[in-house]
Amino acid sequence: ALVVLVSACPCGLILSTPVATFCALTKAATSGLLIKSADYLDTLSKIKITAFDKTGTITRGEFIVVDFKSLHRDISLRTLLYWVSSVESKSSHPMAATIVDYAKSVDVEPRTEEVEDYQLFPGEGIYGKIDGNDIYIGNKRIASRAKCSTVPEIEVDTKGGKTIGYIYVGERLAGVFNLSDACRSGVIQAMKELKDLGIKTAMLTGDNQDAAMHAQEQLGNALDVVHGELLPEDKSRIIQEFKKEGPTAMVGDGVNDAPALATADIGISMGISGSALATQTGDIILMSNDIRRIPQAIKIARRARRKVVQNVFISIIFKVGILILAICGHPLIWAAVLVDVGTCLLVILNSMLLLREKDKSKNKKCYRSSVLNGTKLEGEADEE
Repeated sequence: ALVVLVSACPCGLILSTPVATFCALTKAATSGLLIKSADYLDTLSKIKITAFDKTGTITRGEFIVVDFKSLHRDISLRTLLYWVSSVESKSSHPMAATIVDYAKSVDVEPRTEEVEDYQLFPGEGIYGKIDGNDIYIGNKRIASRAKCSTVPEIEVDTKGGKTIGYIYVGERLAGVFNLSDACRSGVIQAMKELKDLGIKTAMLTGDNQDAAMHAQEQLGNALDVVHGELLPEDKSRIIQEFKKEGPTAMVGDGVNDAPALATADIGISMGISGSALATQTGDIILMSNDIRRIPQAIKIARRARRKVVQNVFISIIFKVGILILAICGHPLIWAAVLVDVGTCLLVILNSMLLLREKDKSKNKKCYRSSVLNGTKLEGEADEE
């Protein structure tokens, strides 16, 4: 009876899940991944599809101004740049910071305090009023906000998927600018690791389809699915479709990505470059801009799940063995006590192995596309 009573003590079984989970969360945190809940760790282990935003996630979000021009003689280039940089100074988008820095480099000082009625249109662009002029800046969709019924045909350099920005002063298209961007270090390696894990990858971007496909080419066609010209609600809708195929994760950094992050089974936000809304919405915060941490997080989650199964097996199998001995006429009370304490220690030690596993990620760089083929990774302007 005492053997049965001691063997029935579920200490090891109770410790099986929480200790493994705690060790996995600790390992993730020391690897630069803040997982907000143990429930998300379990969901992460089951992920079948991972979708990525482009600007600021797959690419650096560190733009270079290739061209900036005024389309009308009555608006000088410096005046237009002053208006645009002043309005952009109110935005947190990476492209906005580039425009502001470019203006300062040519001795044009933006004046944020002069901008009135600033508005953000996710997936389209921004608006601000300065010197009595209504300034709209963004991608092609911003024309509808400016109430421009007919967009004039203009020649813009879209080779290599350059980011194209449009500037409207009132209803008139007053200027355009071209920006270039480059992929983040380690993106190709991250996509390869996800594929090795049996995970489908996708790109969901507000940039035009040509720019999205150009990014895909720079990644060696590593992505399984590429969607361009998406509004925030479009990203959310596609995530809903992905969820029908299996548990889905979304990785993003901006306001445009917040609805998709909330819709996905797991939302992963870029903690350093990400907006406050994206960080708040995300279930997992990436504390660096190295997206190789994402496949690493999935590996940690899957290992944690295996450890839980192993712990449950360890907790049960030894106690079943002691009970069988007792039924066969060998009630060893000392063995029952030893197994009860021993299984607890084995469960703890087995879980702690998660902390010992080293990060095998290598610092392989994703070189700028100009090094590869004379062009750069670029896309259509999209204020987030």
